[in-house]
Amino acid sequence: MVNQEQSGMNLRHLIKSIFSGLKYSFYLIFITILLLVLTYLMGWDWSKYEQSIYEYAIYTAIGLGALAAGYKSKTKGWMVGSLLALSVWLIFFIIGRIWGIEQNINAGMINGLIGIIIGAVVGIIGINL
Repeated sequence: MVNQEQSGMNLRHLIKSIFSGLKYSFYLIFITILLLVLTYLMGWDWSKYEQSIYEYAIYTAIGLGALAAGYKSKTKGWMVGSLLALSVWLIFFIIGRIWGIEQNINAGMINGLIGIIIGAVVGIIGINL
């Protein structure tokens, strides 16, 4: 009898793909922080744009991480990208609460939903690379 492979994805492979994407997301955020510190030390004032820089950096990190996670998983990119986006959003939400940053829950949920949509779409694109 011939063994048939399952077309689904096991939990271990799913977690491995998500952590692979998280690695790239955190690399991008770390580089962004270093560049912002460098520009601050050079005397550039970007404090007016702090919130938009933060949001765009998170969305870009979610996109890069979902691309890497989708490429690694080779199946169900929408699910891997959505879970990665949810993980990134939760991590930064928790870090913000620990640091005492005042957060609007409704705006945070909308940003999380946007991140999940970005993660799902880019995760699908990551499969096809």
